[in-house]
Amino acid sequence: MPLVARDIMNPNVISVPSSMDLRDLARLFLDKGISGAPVVDEQGNLAGVISQTDLIYYSLTRDDELKSDSLFYQTARVEGQHVPRGFQIEDCNTGCVADVMTPLVHAVTEQSTIDAVSRLMTSKHIHRVIVRRGRKVAGIISALDVLKAQDDGLRSAAARHRNGARPKTARARRPAAPR
Repeated sequence: MPLVARDIMNPNVISVPSSMDLRDLARLFLDKGISGAPVVDEQGNLAGVISQTDLIYYSLTRDDELKSDSLFYQTARVEGQHVPRGFQIEDCNTGCVADVMTPLVHAVTEQSTIDAVSRLMTSKHIHRVIVRRGRKVAGIISALDVLKAQDDGLRSAAARHRNGARPKTARARRPAAPR
């Protein structure tokens, strides 16, 4: 019986709400040591995916740098006082997950075969696949999970071969030779 997604998925998925602030998302990625997460809407339904690559692309394309001198820093006041030299006022509007996420989700069901998961990852050039149950997130499978499952299968087959078990294949019987 071939392995299916449910057999190798990690059911403890860290999902993020589409309304989450991007700074909080970056902290979550660092704290949990993850590089991406499924995004869910207010009802907990799968809405997209977001990765570190999405965050980097967003940061590089925001055009936040001051291109020309501005009178703003000369006229800005904090608690009625001029802003002291050496201080900079930062833009606190960084956006939310919904602004940056990829709404196209490559997902499989819990019954999808590992071969189907592997083909999806290869054809779409992705490192993780969301496993869904209806519109909800049921688990996640990384490329390493697929490789480990395939390696375990090869080791099991090799062990059966070493122990003298023959693979079950249909063989035509030869007629007995006349004596």
